[in-house]
Amino acid sequence: SEATNDATLANWRRIQLMAKERTSVRMQAQIKIMSEQGHSIRSIARVLKLSRRTVRRYLEPALQWPSENGGWEEKIDWDYVRQEVYGKGTTVKQIGQEVAPELSYVKFWRAFREQAGRQAAPEQVTIRLHHKPAEKTQVDFCDGVFITERVSGKKTLTQFFLGVLPFSSYTFGEFVLDQKLSTFIGVQQRMFAYFGGVTPYLVVDNLKSGVYKADLYDPDLNPTYCDFANHMGFAVLPARPYKPKDKGSGESNIGVVQRGFFQEVRNRVFYALEELNEALRHYLERLNHQVMKDYAVSRAERFEEEKKHLKALPPACFELSEWRGAKVHPDCHIQVEKNFYSVPFVYVGQKIRVRLTEKMVEVFSEDSQPIAAHSRLSGVGKFSTYDSHYPEKKLSVARFEVHHAIEQASKLGPHVEKLVDKLLSTDYPLRHLRRVQGILRLAKRYPITPEALDHACQRALFFNKTRLAYIKDCALYFVSHGQRPTLLAPSRQPDSIHLHQLSTEGDNEEEIL
Repeated sequence: SEATNDATLANWRRIQLMAKERTSVRMQAQIKIMSEQGHSIRSIARVLKLSRRTVRRYLEPALQWPSENGGWEEKIDWDYVRQEVYGKGTTVKQIGQEVAPELSYVKFWRAFREQAGRQAAPEQVTIRLHHKPAEKTQVDFCDGVFITERVSGKKTLTQFFLGVLPFSSYTFGEFVLDQKLSTFIGVQQRMFAYFGGVTPYLVVDNLKSGVYKADLYDPDLNPTYCDFANHMGFAVLPARPYKPKDKGSGESNIGVVQRGFFQEVRNRVFYALEELNEALRHYLERLNHQVMKDYAVSRAERFEEEKKHLKALPPACFELSEWRGAKVHPDCHIQVEKNFYSVPFVYVGQKIRVRLTEKMVEVFSEDSQPIAAHSRLSGVGKFSTYDSHYPEKKLSVARFEVHHAIEQASKLGPHVEKLVDKLLSTDYPLRHLRRVQGILRLAKRYPITPEALDHACQRALFFNKTRLAYIKDCALYFVSHGQRPTLLAPSRQPDSIHLHQLSTEGDNEEEIL
């Protein structure tokens, strides 16, 4: 009812006046009354206009550690508590429940801050690193700024790449759409071009484009990224997993850009990646020429001294490649993208590595020794074969079989001979030798006459279908049905008149009338 609400409001006003008086005895009594009524510490502190710490202090029971000798703080091994909290990441609440279950969390937390906080644990201690000029480059990714499609209004989150030289804190940044391998390598090429040189080492995070398998002691790098590092002339130093301080300069400068540039453009709408990067370039120009408080000079001024120690850029751009695995078939070939490339016969049955570039296919053994190189084929089902990859004994037998196949085809018919000559007249005749042998043996395996085989080879040459299955079907059809009749157009007399001609002449007469 309204009367009850007014009475309640009046009571709260009296409580607030009591809080203003700051009479400790009355205040403690009021805190205990409200706590018994079920009010939380937060609501009590808000109504009485006190801090929550003060409310807790009045509500906290005066517990004493059950010990005859001294206080309860002396019974706790604070070195053990410090090691568990700072070394292993155990929460103060959990360790308090283990070593002092009778105490409240607040009381134990206060004692922990007084006892364990006096002496820093070894895990808390950090050292200040002194970087040599042009020794390392640290790179990292983070979420970037949204770009908006002008027509649909769809927003796409970009990825922000940052590279920094720790000695001078000279910073490079660029927004990209993803963290794929091609993007990762391309943005680093532009970074080194921006610096005007290369450092001997590069510290990278454990993203898949750079580190194939992360490990504390022996990480496995992405093979293509390793090729890029060898081309540019730097060694990759992957940061330890979950150790962001290994690339502290990169993490720190990402924070600088997030607090600076990200806040500057928070109300702007970008419709293209180029527009966003143009705004970033202007910001980085200001950032690199801004005086740093620690050194009283700008990043650009320190970089001028560091630039003298950078290694020169390579004369040629890096050609992006792709690494794959393959197994050598018994015919001394590997299959790559539905095409076949020969390798030396000693590697038959072994797993090898294949490096694909835009124009070349390079084959390496498992210990990275080069064993073959081919021009990259386009299309499907094509072969690139070197006779030197076959054993000499097998090669001589195969060459004998080629001459024998040509002689045998000349006895079966002119079209058979022409088809066999077409298949074996390429640069690599051994490629189609097995198919030719299958064509020539059709007469022995099936009830096919030489006439039927010659007819089938004629059809195969006419339609350019030289597969064994098609030739076999044509020959068997010829044996059972004879030659397929040829479709001819019906002959017509020159003076004959047809119905469609009559209709056309009738229309012309109507137009004349």
